[in-house]
Amino acid sequence: MSKYDIYLQEGSNVLKNKLGITDEAELDMAESGMVRTNMNLLYESGFSDFTAEGFCALHRQMFSDVYDWAGKYRLINMQKREAILAGKSVWYSNWDTIEKDLHDAFAEIGKVDWQNLTHDEFAKRVARLFPAVWQVHPFREGNTRTTVMMIALFVENYGYYFDYELMAQSAGYVRNAFVLCCFGEYSEYEHLEKILLDAISEVPIEELYDSEDEPAQEQRASKYQKYYTENYKPQPHEYIED
Repeated sequence: MSKYDIYLQEGSNVLKNKLGITDEAELDMAESGMVRTNMNLLYESGFSDFTAEGFCALHRQMFSDVYDWAGKYRLINMQKREAILAGKSVWYSNWDTIEKDLHDAFAEIGKVDWQNLTHDEFAKRVARLFPAVWQVHPFREGNTRTTVMMIALFVENYGYYFDYELMAQSAGYVRNAFVLCCFGEYSEYEHLEKILLDAISEVPIEELYDSEDEPAQEQRASKYQKYYTENYKPQPHEYIED
């Protein structure tokens, strides 16, 4: 194992990237735009591989325009300071157990008879099982977005509709909800359950919020405001020496 973060540019906190960008804010902006485009293409092309291998393929499709290591398990241990934990980090999988841990997480998802769950049961099972995928944190960057994207595709694979825009605009709430799901016997799933119950719909999202229906638009704005986290700015991942 390396004794430093092999993913960063030398003497910098900026990730090595295919775009030749050396400024962190510029990289964040470029990455966000390219990933968003790739996500739209994924929605159009379809996706149904809900396995560890599929998770890697999904990350690769989302981030390969930006990083050489897209879709590849990280080779370092890392942490991320969370404001909701007073600066402490969730314990992610060690780099050498990622493959096993990720397969185990998807094995649990595969045991559920998803087709025969009610809407509320479905949302609550997603909230219980997908945080284990997130906690593995198999990649150096992009784990939360890949998890949320897989949830969206998983939901739609079973005939529901997913308000991805609600999740994207509630990034601070979503991350905190994943964090709070990852404390073993002390885990709190109700926060993630709450937003997933709102994001997973039995009718198309555009039908819920008719653009010409003012009360519906007010309802949507109220729902989005419920999960808004003011001044949310994610902290970078930090290298942990073995």
